Amino acid sequence: MENFKLILIGIVSALLLVAGPAYASGGGGGHGKAKEKANSEPSAYGTKKMSSGAENFLQFYPTAATVFSGHTPAGLMHMEYGLDIKDQRIRDRAAKLAPRLRDAYGRILAQYAGSLYTAGEVPDMQYLASRMQGVTDRIIGKGNARFLVSTLMVRDH
Repeated sequence: MENFKLILIGIVSALLLVAGPAYASGGGGGHGKAKEKANSEPSAYGTKKMSSGAENFLQFYPTAATVFSGHTPAGLMHMEYGLDIKDQRIRDRAAKLAPRLRDAYGRILAQYAGSLYTAGEVPDMQYLASRMQGVTDRIIGKGNARFLVSTLMVRDH
């Protein structure tokens, strides 16, 4: 029984460590909030509502993954992306599906950065875009949205 309690405490502690940052809000004492609000308005689904001129673009919060060399962390891959969706109804549906999309995109980026990418080389954008578009088509429907990458950065250690 004592071992069970220790295991349960360990699991709960690990979950709090992992989930804790997800509940953290902007922080920083409010500095830069006006600037952030001027650029985009946060959404409840993990996307950013863009200012005028980008009505068809559903921007997601950035995703990052660790680059490995063997079993050793060798850097960080950071990607900013969004979906180009012309139909407002489909765009609203995609915004509600954003957590599912972000999870799928994060898994693809983590798999690529962790095992397929070689540190120091140029990332294969065609491979990543193709995989991301495939997930988008599967979740939202083929031809309803176009996956676009705005930034892909790799920081090698």
